[in-house]
Amino acid sequence: MQYNHNPHVDAEKSSAPTCFSPELSLVIPTYNERGNISLLISKLTTALEGLEWEAIFVDDHSLDGTAAHILEIARMNRRVRVLERVGRHGLSSACIEGALHTSGPYVAVMDADLQHDESILPRMLELLKSNGLDIVIGSRRVPGGSMGNLSHARVVLSNIGSRISRAACRCHVSDPMSGFFIFRRPFFEEVLPRLSGRGFKLLVDMLASSTRAVRVGEVAYQFRSRQWGRSKLNLLVDIDHLRLLAGKLIQAKW
Repeated sequence: MQYNHNPHVDAEKSSAPTCFSPELSLVIPTYNERGNISLLISKLTTALEGLEWEAIFVDDHSLDGTAAHILEIARMNRRVRVLERVGRHGLSSACIEGALHTSGPYVAVMDADLQHDESILPRMLELLKSNGLDIVIGSRRVPGGSMGNLSHARVVLSNIGSRISRAACRCHVSDPMSGFFIFRRPFFEEVLPRLSGRGFKLLVDMLASSTRAVRVGEVAYQFRSRQWGRSKLNLLVDIDHLRLLAGKLIQAKW
């Protein structure tokens, strides 16, 4: 198992939720996203009306007080929790750790920067449940979806990454580079021992780590512009993603 979870590895701050049974758990990694948090929670509250849900924010010890801000919200909102990681970082590992701290039978991963359209979450969940799927992806590349205002260079890199990712995933997915998806907890537990936990693209890691055909669905959405803060994506992230894919392709041969 390449990803080792140890809740005692270093100091963490976690807010304790009120006892209730969420159907959907959202895992939202953060780093310097303080300005987006309140609006995101408001949007989730509207989009998920009628559902029992929880949101766990996994913060990599932000410098702007993101974790403290979420903790203040959590004291008044039983649906919200925060896990602050000290001494470790990375989006994929944050999502894995967050998923291990959730309790819902269905888990969604999304960003905190408001670029993912939270309004499609109920449709994604319904598709997952009604069709017996393992995972449903919020896709920018199916009819009705859009890459939004991404720069030409970022679109080109995404296209290249998607082509290579499909080979590693061994399944047809229009947007394997998506960071917006919902999965069943048993599927996550099934692939967990083989996850690398590195880089920014957990979806590819999960799909490529399955030893069987993955039952996948996709729901279109339009990628929105970042509301506050700066993107964490750069050339080094893309290089690290290629390393992940190379490792998964080698792993598949063995």
